[in-house]
Amino acid sequence: MNHTVRSWGSLAMLCLVLTTTLTSITKAQDPSFSQFYANRIYLNPAFTGLDGGIAANAAARLQWVGIDQGFRTYAVTAETQLPVVRLGLGLNLVRNEEAIASLTTNKVGLALSYTIPGNNNNVHFGFETQVVQKSLDWDRLVFSDELDPVYGLMYQTSAVPVLDRLTFGDVSFGVVWRHVSNKKVGRNGLRKIRSHLGMSFHHLPYLFSKSSEGNDSFLNLDGRVAPRTTIHGGMIIPITVLSGVGRNISISPNFKLDMQGYKFMNFNENITVGTVGVYGMMGSVYIGALYQNKYWAPSAFHSDAFIMTVGGYVNPVSQRSGNAPRLMIGFSVDLNNTGVGPAAGSVYELHVRYQFSTNINGSARNGGSRSAKRILDCKDFF
Repeated sequence: MNHTVRSWGSLAMLCLVLTTTLTSITKAQDPSFSQFYANRIYLNPAFTGLDGGIAANAAARLQWVGIDQGFRTYAVTAETQLPVVRLGLGLNLVRNEEAIASLTTNKVGLALSYTIPGNNNNVHFGFETQVVQKSLDWDRLVFSDELDPVYGLMYQTSAVPVLDRLTFGDVSFGVVWRHVSNKKVGRNGLRKIRSHLGMSFHHLPYLFSKSSEGNDSFLNLDGRVAPRTTIHGGMIIPITVLSGVGRNISISPNFKLDMQGYKFMNFNENITVGTVGVYGMMGSVYIGALYQNKYWAPSAFHSDAFIMTVGGYVNPVSQRSGNAPRLMIGFSVDLNNTGVGPAAGSVYELHVRYQFSTNINGSARNGGSRSAKRILDCKDFF
Protein backbone atom coordinates (compact mmCIF):
# COMPACT_ATOMS: atom_id res chain seq x y z
CA MET A 1 0.00 0.00 0.00
CA ASN A 2 2.82 2.37 0.84
CA HIS A 3 4.37 1.73 -2.54
CA THR A 4 1.02 2.42 -4.19
CA VAL A 5 0.55 5.71 -2.39
CA ARG A 6 4.12 6.70 -3.12
CA SER A 7 3.68 5.83 -6.78
CA TRP A 8 0.44 7.75 -7.00
CA GLY A 9 2.05 10.72 -5.36
CA SER A 10 4.90 10.63 -7.84
CA LEU A 11 2.47 10.54 -10.76
CA ALA A 12 0.52 13.44 -9.31
CA MET A 13 3.70 15.39 -8.80
CA LEU A 14 4.64 14.69 -12.40
CA CYS A 15 1.22 15.90 -13.46
CA LEU A 16 1.78 19.12 -11.53
CA VAL A 17 5.12 19.67 -13.22
CA LEU A 18 3.57 19.10 -16.64
CA THR A 19 0.59 21.36 -16.10
CA THR A 20 2.29 24.27 -14.39
CA THR A 21 5.77 24.44 -15.86
CA LEU A 22 5.68 22.93 -19.33
CA THR A 23 3.74 25.92 -20.57
CA SER A 24 6.31 28.31 -19.15
CA ILE A 25 9.57 26.46 -19.70
CA THR A 26 9.47 23.76 -22.35
CA LYS A 27 6.48 24.62 -24.60
CA ALA A 28 3.01 23.12 -24.31
CA GLN A 29 1.37 21.39 -27.25
CA ASP A 30 -2.15 21.95 -28.49
CA PRO A 31 -4.43 18.96 -29.08
CA SER A 32 -4.08 17.55 -32.58
CA PHE A 33 -6.82 15.67 -34.42
CA SER A 34 -5.88 12.64 -36.49
CA GLN A 35 -8.81 13.28 -38.85
CA PHE A 36 -7.76 16.87 -39.34
CA TYR A 37 -10.07 17.60 -42.30
CA ALA A 38 -13.11 16.43 -40.34
CA ASN A 39 -12.61 19.37 -37.96
CA ARG A 40 -11.58 21.99 -40.48
CA ILE A 41 -12.05 25.21 -38.50
CA TYR A 42 -9.69 23.90 -35.82
CA LEU A 43 -7.14 23.12 -38.52
CA ASN A 44 -7.41 26.44 -40.32
CA PRO A 45 -10.03 29.21 -39.86
CA ALA A 46 -9.85 29.86 -43.62
CA PHE A 47 -11.91 26.68 -44.05
CA THR A 48 -14.89 28.32 -42.30
CA GLY A 49 -18.04 28.08 -44.41
CA LEU A 50 -16.46 25.89 -47.04
CA ASP A 51 -19.75 24.00 -47.54
CA GLY A 52 -22.83 25.76 -48.81
CA GLY A 53 -25.62 26.29 -46.30
CA ILE A 54 -25.26 25.40 -42.62
CA ALA A 55 -23.13 22.57 -41.25
CA ALA A 56 -22.51 21.25 -37.73
CA ASN A 57 -19.64 19.04 -36.60
CA ALA A 58 -18.93 17.14 -33.37
CA ALA A 59 -15.64 15.44 -32.49
CA ALA A 60 -14.37 13.34 -29.60
CA ARG A 61 -10.74 12.25 -29.13
CA LEU A 62 -9.56 9.89 -26.38
CA GLN A 63 -5.79 9.65 -26.04
CA TRP A 64 -3.77 7.45 -23.64
CA VAL A 65 -6.70 6.93 -21.27
CA GLY A 66 -4.78 4.08 -19.63
CA ILE A 67 -2.52 6.55 -17.81
CA ASP A 68 -4.22 8.83 -15.26
CA GLN A 69 -7.25 9.26 -17.54
CA GLY A 70 -5.00 10.52 -20.32
CA PHE A 71 -6.13 13.30 -22.62
CA ARG A 72 -9.73 13.83 -23.69
CA THR A 73 -10.62 16.41 -26.33
CA TYR A 74 -14.10 17.38 -27.50
CA ALA A 75 -15.05 19.89 -30.18
CA VAL A 76 -18.30 21.24 -31.60
CA THR A 77 -18.47 23.60 -34.56
CA ALA A 78 -21.29 25.27 -36.49
CA GLU A 79 -20.66 27.16 -39.69
CA THR A 80 -22.44 28.71 -42.63
CA GLN A 81 -21.55 30.09 -46.04
CA LEU A 82 -22.86 33.43 -47.30
CA PRO A 83 -21.98 33.15 -51.02
CA VAL A 84 -23.46 36.52 -51.98
CA VAL A 85 -20.82 38.35 -49.94
CA ARG A 86 -18.27 35.46 -50.11
CA LEU A 87 -18.13 35.16 -46.34
CA GLY A 88 -18.07 32.20 -44.01
CA LEU A 89 -19.13 32.43 -40.37
CA GLY A 90 -18.36 29.85 -37.72
CA LEU A 91 -18.63 29.04 -34.02
CA ASN A 92 -15.88 26.82 -32.62
CA LEU A 93 -16.11 25.21 -29.16
CA VAL A 94 -13.24 23.09 -27.82
CA ARG A 95 -12.81 21.37 -24.46
CA ASN A 96 -9.64 19.54 -23.45
CA GLU A 97 -9.23 17.55 -20.21
CA GLU A 98 -5.86 16.24 -19.04
CA ALA A 99 -4.88 13.70 -16.38
CA ILE A 100 -6.06 13.18 -12.80
CA ALA A 101 -5.68 16.84 -11.79
CA SER A 102 -8.46 17.73 -14.25
CA LEU A 103 -6.47 20.36 -16.10
CA THR A 104 -9.34 21.65 -18.24
CA THR A 105 -9.15 24.06 -21.14
CA ASN A 106 -12.34 25.54 -22.62
CA LYS A 107 -12.23 27.62 -25.78
CA VAL A 108 -15.00 29.59 -27.43
CA GLY A 109 -14.09 30.95 -30.84
CA LEU A 110 -15.80 33.02 -33.52
CA ALA A 111 -14.39 32.52 -37.02
CA LEU A 112 -14.78 34.62 -40.15
CA SER A 113 -13.53 33.77 -43.63
CA TYR A 114 -13.46 35.61 -46.94
CA THR A 115 -13.08 34.05 -50.39
CA ILE A 116 -11.49 35.54 -53.50
CA PRO A 117 -12.82 33.41 -56.38
CA GLY A 118 -11.15 32.75 -59.72
CA ASN A 119 -12.04 30.72 -62.78
CA ASN A 120 -10.50 27.53 -61.36
CA ASN A 121 -8.97 28.82 -58.15
CA ASN A 122 -10.17 30.13 -54.83
CA VAL A 123 -8.11 31.86 -52.15
CA HIS A 124 -9.65 31.76 -48.68
CA PHE A 125 -8.59 33.97 -45.77
CA GLY A 126 -9.74 33.18 -42.25
CA PHE A 127 -9.60 34.85 -38.87
CA GLU A 128 -10.68 33.48 -35.48
CA THR A 129 -10.83 35.20 -32.13
CA GLN A 130 -11.14 33.09 -28.98
CA VAL A 131 -11.77 33.35 -25.27
CA VAL A 132 -9.79 30.67 -23.41
CA GLN A 133 -10.37 29.53 -19.83
CA LYS A 134 -8.13 27.03 -18.03
CA SER A 135 -8.78 25.47 -14.64
CA LEU A 136 -6.90 23.08 -12.34
CA ASP A 137 -8.09 21.05 -9.33
CA TRP A 138 -5.24 21.43 -6.83
CA ASP A 139 -6.97 19.11 -4.34
CA ARG A 140 -6.27 16.13 -6.59
CA LEU A 141 -2.52 16.70 -6.50
CA VAL A 142 -0.20 15.09 -3.97
CA PHE A 143 3.11 16.80 -3.19
CA SER A 144 6.28 15.12 -1.97
CA ASP A 145 6.14 16.82 1.44
CA GLU A 146 2.78 15.14 2.13
CA LEU A 147 4.29 11.65 1.97
CA ASP A 148 5.87 9.61 4.74
CA PRO A 149 8.34 6.90 3.58
CA VAL A 150 6.59 4.33 5.80
CA TYR A 151 2.96 5.41 6.24
CA GLY A 152 2.42 7.15 2.91
CA LEU A 153 0.09 10.13 2.62
CA MET A 154 -0.26 11.76 6.07
CA TYR A 155 1.13 15.34 6.12
CA GLN A 156 -0.17 18.75 5.14
CA THR A 157 1.65 20.27 2.19
CA SER A 158 3.39 23.61 2.43
CA ALA A 159 2.64 24.33 -1.23
CA VAL A 160 0.18 27.20 -1.60
CA PRO A 161 -1.91 27.25 -4.80
CA VAL A 162 -1.62 30.57 -6.64
CA LEU A 163 -4.38 30.30 -9.25
CA ASP A 164 -6.95 27.62 -9.96
CA ARG A 165 -8.51 29.38 -12.94
CA LEU A 166 -7.28 31.80 -15.59
CA THR A 167 -8.84 33.44 -18.64
CA PHE A 168 -7.25 35.09 -21.66
CA GLY A 169 -7.96 35.98 -25.28
CA ASP A 170 -6.43 34.43 -28.36
CA VAL A 171 -6.32 34.99 -32.12
CA SER A 172 -5.68 32.70 -35.11
CA PHE A 173 -5.27 33.42 -38.82
CA GLY A 174 -5.07 31.21 -41.89
CA VAL A 175 -5.04 31.15 -45.67
CA VAL A 176 -5.97 28.33 -48.07
CA TRP A 177 -5.52 28.09 -51.84
CA ARG A 178 -7.84 25.66 -53.65
CA HIS A 179 -7.63 24.62 -57.30
CA VAL A 180 -9.55 22.39 -59.70
CA SER A 181 -8.01 21.27 -62.99
CA ASN A 182 -8.03 18.64 -65.74
CA LYS A 183 -4.92 16.62 -66.60
CA LYS A 184 -4.23 14.59 -69.71
CA VAL A 185 -2.61 11.21 -69.02
CA GLY A 186 -1.75 9.35 -72.23
CA ARG A 187 -4.90 9.01 -74.33
CA ASN A 188 -7.12 9.50 -71.34
CA GLY A 189 -7.60 12.43 -69.06
CA LEU A 190 -8.31 13.07 -65.41
CA ARG A 191 -11.13 15.50 -64.85
CA LYS A 192 -11.69 17.73 -61.85
CA ILE A 193 -8.52 17.06 -59.92
CA ARG A 194 -8.84 19.06 -56.74
CA SER A 195 -5.85 20.29 -54.78
CA HIS A 196 -5.25 22.65 -51.92
CA LEU A 197 -2.42 24.16 -49.91
CA GLY A 198 -2.90 26.04 -46.66
CA MET A 199 -1.09 27.63 -43.76
CA SER A 200 -2.45 28.72 -40.38
CA PHE A 201 -1.02 30.61 -37.42
CA HIS A 202 -2.45 29.91 -33.97
CA HIS A 203 -1.87 31.98 -30.81
CA LEU A 204 -0.99 34.84 -33.13
CA PRO A 205 -0.35 37.55 -30.47
CA TYR A 206 2.42 35.42 -28.97
CA LEU A 207 4.04 34.74 -32.34
CA PHE A 208 5.12 38.35 -32.80
CA SER A 209 5.18 39.67 -29.24
CA LYS A 210 7.46 38.43 -26.46
CA SER A 211 5.93 40.79 -23.92
CA SER A 212 2.79 38.69 -23.38
CA GLU A 213 3.52 37.11 -20.01
CA GLY A 214 1.59 35.31 -17.32
CA ASN A 215 -1.39 34.29 -19.47
CA ASP A 216 -0.87 30.54 -19.33
CA SER A 217 0.67 29.85 -15.92
CA PHE A 218 -1.17 28.77 -12.76
CA LEU A 219 1.86 29.96 -10.78
CA ASN A 220 1.62 33.43 -12.32
CA LEU A 221 4.98 32.99 -13.99
CA ASP A 222 6.21 33.96 -17.45
CA GLY A 223 4.03 31.43 -19.23
CA ARG A 224 2.95 32.90 -22.54
CA VAL A 225 1.24 30.49 -24.93
CA ALA A 226 3.55 28.78 -27.42
CA PRO A 227 2.57 29.80 -30.99
CA ARG A 228 1.62 27.03 -33.42
CA THR A 229 2.14 27.08 -37.18
CA THR A 230 0.41 24.50 -39.38
CA ILE A 231 1.12 23.74 -43.04
CA HIS A 232 -1.26 21.36 -44.80
CA GLY A 233 -2.10 20.25 -48.30
CA GLY A 234 -3.68 17.52 -50.35
CA MET A 235 -5.28 16.38 -53.59
CA ILE A 236 -8.36 14.45 -54.69
CA ILE A 237 -7.58 12.51 -57.87
CA PRO A 238 -10.44 10.72 -59.69
CA ILE A 239 -9.48 7.44 -61.33
CA THR A 240 -11.32 5.49 -64.05
CA VAL A 241 -10.14 1.91 -63.41
CA LEU A 242 -13.46 0.88 -61.88
CA SER A 243 -15.72 3.41 -63.57
CA GLY A 244 -17.91 0.61 -64.93
CA VAL A 245 -19.25 -0.23 -61.48
CA GLY A 246 -21.20 2.98 -61.44
CA ARG A 247 -19.34 4.52 -58.48
CA ASN A 248 -16.95 7.43 -58.26
CA ILE A 249 -13.45 6.22 -57.40
CA SER A 250 -10.71 8.57 -56.22
CA ILE A 251 -7.56 8.69 -54.14
CA SER A 252 -6.56 11.55 -51.89
CA PRO A 253 -2.97 12.02 -50.68
CA ASN A 254 -2.66 14.52 -47.81
CA PHE A 255 -0.11 15.93 -45.41
CA LYS A 256 -0.02 18.14 -42.32
CA LEU A 257 2.94 19.64 -40.48
CA ASP A 258 2.56 21.22 -37.02
CA MET A 259 5.29 23.30 -35.40
CA GLN A 260 4.70 24.71 -31.92
CA GLY A 261 7.22 26.76 -30.03
CA TYR A 262 8.60 30.23 -29.47
CA LYS A 263 10.90 30.36 -32.50
CA PHE A 264 9.07 30.66 -35.80
CA MET A 265 9.70 27.79 -38.25
CA ASN A 266 12.50 26.34 -36.12
CA PHE A 267 12.34 22.56 -36.62
CA ASN A 268 14.95 21.75 -33.99
CA GLU A 269 13.70 23.77 -31.03
CA ASN A 270 9.94 23.65 -31.65
CA ILE A 271 7.68 20.65 -31.11
CA THR A 272 7.32 19.35 -34.66
CA VAL A 273 4.85 16.67 -35.76
CA GLY A 274 4.25 15.61 -39.36
CA THR A 275 1.40 13.52 -40.73
CA VAL A 276 1.32 12.08 -44.23
CA GLY A 277 -0.98 9.52 -45.81
CA VAL A 278 -3.60 8.67 -48.39
CA TYR A 279 -7.35 8.11 -48.49
CA GLY A 280 -9.19 5.90 -50.93
CA MET A 281 -12.80 6.83 -51.72
CA MET A 282 -15.48 4.81 -53.47
CA GLY A 283 -18.78 6.58 -53.72
CA SER A 284 -19.65 7.77 -50.24
CA VAL A 285 -17.25 5.50 -48.34
CA TYR A 286 -13.59 6.20 -47.60
CA ILE A 287 -10.72 4.46 -45.87
CA GLY A 288 -7.36 5.98 -45.03
CA ALA A 289 -3.90 5.12 -43.77
CA LEU A 290 -1.57 7.80 -42.41
CA TYR A 291 1.79 7.92 -40.68
CA GLN A 292 2.55 10.47 -37.97
CA ASN A 293 5.97 11.36 -36.62
CA LYS A 294 8.49 14.10 -36.02
CA TYR A 295 10.51 12.66 -38.90
CA TRP A 296 9.11 11.56 -42.25
CA ALA A 297 11.07 8.29 -42.40
CA PRO A 298 10.02 5.55 -39.93
CA SER A 299 12.58 4.27 -37.47
CA ALA A 300 12.58 1.96 -34.45
CA PHE A 301 13.87 4.85 -32.34
CA HIS A 302 11.50 7.65 -33.23
CA SER A 303 8.33 6.25 -34.84
CA ASP A 304 5.16 7.77 -33.46
CA ALA A 305 1.93 6.28 -34.80
CA PHE A 306 0.17 4.71 -37.74
CA ILE A 307 -3.37 6.06 -38.18
CA MET A 308 -6.17 3.98 -39.65
CA THR A 309 -9.41 5.74 -40.46
CA VAL A 310 -12.72 4.77 -42.02
CA GLY A 311 -15.90 6.69 -42.65
CA GLY A 312 -18.72 7.48 -44.98
CA TYR A 313 -21.38 9.91 -46.09
CA VAL A 314 -25.06 9.14 -45.69
CA ASN A 315 -27.70 10.78 -47.89
CA PRO A 316 -31.06 11.73 -46.46
CA VAL A 317 -34.11 9.65 -47.31
CA SER A 318 -35.52 12.42 -49.47
CA GLN A 319 -32.89 13.33 -52.08
CA ARG A 320 -33.07 16.25 -54.45
CA SER A 321 -30.91 17.07 -57.43
CA GLY A 322 -27.90 19.17 -56.49
CA ASN A 323 -27.90 18.17 -52.84
CA ALA A 324 -24.63 16.88 -51.40
CA PRO A 325 -24.50 14.02 -48.87
CA ARG A 326 -25.78 15.28 -45.56
CA LEU A 327 -24.32 13.11 -42.81
CA MET A 328 -20.69 12.07 -42.40
CA ILE A 329 -19.38 9.68 -39.74
CA GLY A 330 -15.64 9.03 -39.38
CA PHE A 331 -13.69 6.87 -36.95
CA SER A 332 -9.93 6.52 -36.54
CA VAL A 333 -7.44 4.64 -34.38
CA ASP A 334 -3.84 5.68 -33.78
CA LEU A 335 -1.68 2.59 -33.46
CA ASN A 336 1.11 3.90 -31.25
CA ASN A 337 4.55 2.68 -32.20
CA THR A 338 6.41 4.17 -29.24
CA GLY A 339 7.23 2.86 -25.78
CA VAL A 340 4.28 4.74 -24.29
CA GLY A 341 1.81 3.06 -26.65
CA PRO A 342 1.18 -0.39 -25.08
CA ALA A 343 1.08 0.96 -21.53
CA ALA A 344 -1.08 3.99 -22.24
CA GLY A 345 -3.47 2.55 -24.81
CA SER A 346 -4.20 3.72 -28.32
CA VAL A 347 -5.87 6.90 -29.51
CA TYR A 348 -9.50 6.80 -30.64
CA GLU A 349 -11.31 9.53 -32.51
CA LEU A 350 -14.92 9.92 -33.66
CA HIS A 351 -16.32 12.65 -35.90
CA VAL A 352 -19.92 13.32 -36.90
CA ARG A 353 -20.80 16.05 -39.40
CA TYR A 354 -24.28 17.06 -40.52
CA GLN A 355 -24.95 19.28 -43.51
CA PHE A 356 -28.39 20.83 -43.43
CA SER A 357 -30.38 20.48 -46.64
CA THR A 358 -29.63 23.15 -49.23
CA ASN A 359 -28.89 23.36 -52.91
CA ILE A 360 -25.14 23.60 -52.55
CA ASN A 361 -24.30 23.62 -56.24
CA GLY A 362 -26.88 26.27 -56.96
CA SER A 363 -25.79 28.53 -54.14
CA ALA A 364 -22.15 28.12 -55.10
CA ARG A 365 -22.67 28.89 -58.75
CA ASN A 366 -25.00 31.82 -58.27
CA GLY A 367 -23.21 33.42 -55.37
CA GLY A 368 -23.75 36.97 -56.54
CA SER A 369 -21.42 36.60 -59.53
CA ARG A 370 -22.37 36.77 -63.20
CA SER A 371 -18.97 35.59 -64.41
CA ALA A 372 -17.39 32.15 -64.35
CA LYS A 373 -15.71 33.07 -61.10
CA ARG A 374 -17.42 31.36 -58.18
CA ILE A 375 -16.79 29.79 -54.81
CA LEU A 376 -15.71 26.23 -55.54
CA ASP A 377 -18.08 23.69 -54.05
CA CYS A 378 -16.70 21.44 -51.33
CA LYS A 379 -15.72 17.94 -52.44
CA ASP A 380 -15.50 15.31 -49.69
CA PHE A 381 -12.66 16.62 -47.47
CA PHE A 382 -11.83 20.04 -48.88
